[in-house]
Amino acid sequence: MKKWWVIFASLLVLNGCQSNPDKSAENAGLSNQYTTGSSNTSAASINTQLGAGYIGNGRYDRALLKLNKAISQDPGYALAHNFLGVLYSRLERPNLAYEQFEKSVSLAPNDSTILNNYAIFLCDQGKYEQAQQKFKKVLNNPLYVKRAGAYQSAASCAFKNNKIELAEKLYRKSLELNKNLPASFLGLAKIYYKKGEYQYAWNYFKRFDEQAIQTADSLWLGINILNNMSEPDHDLLASYEIQLKSKFPDSKETQWFYQGKQDY
Repeated sequence: MKKWWVIFASLLVLNGCQSNPDKSAENAGLSNQYTTGSSNTSAASINTQLGAGYIGNGRYDRALLKLNKAISQDPGYALAHNFLGVLYSRLERPNLAYEQFEKSVSLAPNDSTILNNYAIFLCDQGKYEQAQQKFKKVLNNPLYVKRAGAYQSAASCAFKNNKIELAEKLYRKSLELNKNLPASFLGLAKIYYKKGEYQYAWNYFKRFDEQAIQTADSLWLGINILNNMSEPDHDLLASYEIQLKSKFPDSKETQWFYQGKQDY
């Protein structure tokens, strides 16, 4: 699936989003919410959590087996449908993902984990306004334990929709709730680069660099920020260029570098 899902999922217990859906009912403190105590529902809960774990580990075949088994045990178990939507989105089968997300929302219309995962999917499909409506419901729930990550996802979606001021506001809110969200620092670096405020962009980029492993996307941003600064660190610039070419030789960013592209 898309890069954003990977980044966001790395913030969650079941590392995997982009990140990046909330893939752990138990770690979100929600497992009891879905369990009625019946043997069928309890079994569905166990298989759903196993399926979510397999998604996080990239074992999609096993995830599909476990999630389908959970649904066969309890067709009304909303979280199983939701994670099956996540799985189908990873498998790039958006129509099937949409069906499962809609089913999960019909069963649990106010559940924040379900709404958050659906919002991420909708944003990846370019349905930005629908995604923001879902994010809004999530962010209005003060008890949702993954609110910082949800603010970050909503910010990334707003940025993709060219709602720059909204994205900045949401990224800042995410960092108020959790100072250790490197994707939010990277997001703010992109925003200030887009605004042409390169020193601010660099300040946020450095915060990202202190906390996260560089990707082709982030290295390309760092290179472009440094190239636009009045007094760049040339040694660091050369280091980023070497890392980009050596670690990501087949990336589009490396191709842009060789083509002499000079913008992010």
